[in-house]
Amino acid sequence: MTLIIGGAGQGKLAFALRLTGLTEAHVTRDPRCPQPIVTGLAQWLRDTEDPWPALNALLAAYPDACLLCDEVGCGVVPMDGGDRRWRERVGRTCCALAERAERVIRLYCGIPTIIKGA
Repeated sequence: MTLIIGGAGQGKLAFALRLTGLTEAHVTRDPRCPQPIVTGLAQWLRDTEDPWPALNALLAAYPDACLLCDEVGCGVVPMDGGDRRWRERVGRTCCALAERAERVIRLYCGIPTIIKGA
């Protein structure tokens, strides 16, 4: 599995499509509907208390999946408790996914930096 992180609008999807050679027909925003590329992981985690059943099923179906997640842990800590819990859930989920991933790539201004793997 490859985890691609970066801020919103940094080119994660375009990069993932080039990296995998797949098309947008292979992309989903909902890991419960498995596709080889999953984008919008941070947004999906807003409404998902326990992401692991869906993520484990996705990774079982597509062990070479490419997961894309916006970075939400930088900047001002939200005042709202729900937003803080969501931010924490995104961070912890990404940490666990990064541990399992073969590759972790961070995109900034469309420029990839390999954090883990080759």
